[in-house]
Amino acid sequence: MIQFISKHRLPIIQIITIVVMILLLGIFVAPIFEGFEFLAVGIIIVVGMGMIYGVLVRYFRTPEEKRKIYRNKYHDVFFKGTVIFAVLLTIMGILHGLLAYLDGGNPYRIVGLLMTVIWIAVFMIYFVWSVYFYNINYGITDEEWEKIAKAKEMSAYGVQEVDTGIPEPLYNPYRSQTFGLPPGTVRGMIAFTLLIGGMSLLVSSYGMDYISNAEMALRAKQFEFFETAFLMMIAFYFGDRSLKYLRDRWNAAPSAEKKAEDQNLTTAQTPSPSPSAQTFDFPTTDPVGLDDQAFREEDMIFKEINQPESTAKPLTGLKNALLKGPEVMESMGSAYVQIRDNITQKVLADEEIKDALEKLWQEKQLKLAFPVVKAVVSVESSGRGHLPDGRAKILFEGHKFWYWLSKVGKTQEELEDLQRQFPDIVYPSWTRDHYRLGADEYQRLEKAKEICQGVNDKAAVYATSWGLFQILGENLDHFIKGRNYKDWKDFEHKQHEAERYHFMDFLTFIQTKKLDGKPLISFIFEEKHGNYDWASFAYGYNGRGYKLNKYDERLARAYHKYKSQGI
Repeated sequence: MIQFISKHRLPIIQIITIVVMILLLGIFVAPIFEGFEFLAVGIIIVVGMGMIYGVLVRYFRTPEEKRKIYRNKYHDVFFKGTVIFAVLLTIMGILHGLLAYLDGGNPYRIVGLLMTVIWIAVFMIYFVWSVYFYNINYGITDEEWEKIAKAKEMSAYGVQEVDTGIPEPLYNPYRSQTFGLPPGTVRGMIAFTLLIGGMSLLVSSYGMDYISNAEMALRAKQFEFFETAFLMMIAFYFGDRSLKYLRDRWNAAPSAEKKAEDQNLTTAQTPSPSPSAQTFDFPTTDPVGLDDQAFREEDMIFKEINQPESTAKPLTGLKNALLKGPEVMESMGSAYVQIRDNITQKVLADEEIKDALEKLWQEKQLKLAFPVVKAVVSVESSGRGHLPDGRAKILFEGHKFWYWLSKVGKTQEELEDLQRQFPDIVYPSWTRDHYRLGADEYQRLEKAKEICQGVNDKAAVYATSWGLFQILGENLDHFIKGRNYKDWKDFEHKQHEAERYHFMDFLTFIQTKKLDGKPLISFIFEEKHGNYDWASFAYGYNGRGYKLNKYDERLARAYHKYKSQGI
């Protein structure tokens, strides 16, 4: 208990403070509202419980919940807020009923009231869930949206091409229906509400001995209203029009004789229908059929606008591609192509790449083709070395962090204890399960810096891959030592500064790192005459896990794409 209090001291203090405030407000503020003390106290309690709930959610969420970055931003508003309100409404209804009963109130009337209050709470939760599920989530769950977003981000980031098996919906399939809900949902909720209302009214009527004559007259009017509403519901669901609608829509096709009879009757009584009227699936005199046809026409118009018959991607897919993919600028009559960062303009121009490759050939007689470099850039970082906020694109590797902590004397027991405390930061072997990608990777990096501060300050930066070519920081001690960075801080600063540093690090890296005694550049330079050994390069560049990500295949595809474009 003492350990728990020490660990969660701040939220406990906040909760105690809120409770004290509630008590003080109840003592000093509630008496001001003379005659409405119960309402005032209820409002104070509701506000206080909401504040306590906010503290609990903030401090006691699981690490998995804290890492749910793909959940729709309206989720908490729609679900937690609605559930809290519904629960509080039910609790207040029960308390009011209990106090009324102790005060000599009619028990049947109290039970009827509670039935109504509880149904309102259930109705509200279900209705809000339905609206959220179909109008905001387009008929799939948050978890399924998370899979789609994760797959798209991983693909854009160059980690892995993932097929979720879940097609991304482009719109609500029931957008033409009432509130965007499936057919019959609203009618069903209204019917159930009427049923519950009738039951609560019936239960309340059992206590006739407890009510006055005026209340008796009011009750009679209520029963009359219920009778009218009930008959309307029966007529709507089971009346002649509904039966006709069901028969015409779902029954088997009528016999030939019946068709001929109906056709002769129609010909004798009415003029021939126009071509537009002949497209209806239902009789044009049937209001239900007309409504259904209107919905279908609306759907067709919506489909024509949002899904034109062409080979182009849907608007949302195109928008997503523009947001996540590299922005390519081409000048007329020129092969000049530039990868641009959307905001900071910390770009590596194609001319800079070509100049550096020309210099490499003149000084070391190593010829590297421009499409090869473009292919590596495309696969490693999707063509961008910086995030929209200007920081370098990174990927934190917890297994490398484990290694560098062990290098400064951390024992196996100490490392396992750190893993229990920070399972997504410190772990012994490679896994992609903890990748967050994008700007959220910096949360992992900053936490790692806190863990290693004063122990091995460089460990966090060394365990992170950086920039356009995703080169690990640990190579400062090995394969990019010749770049002459002052220290790991200077290296990190330069990674944020410009993509040019990323490219120069890459050229040094592939010349110094070797596989089977050969530098990595030898697997992709022009002495191969286009017959590059992508598998060996991928193994040397990304390690033995390259097959899992199909790294060599993706490099080859990217190369052929750029080669075919004449770049």
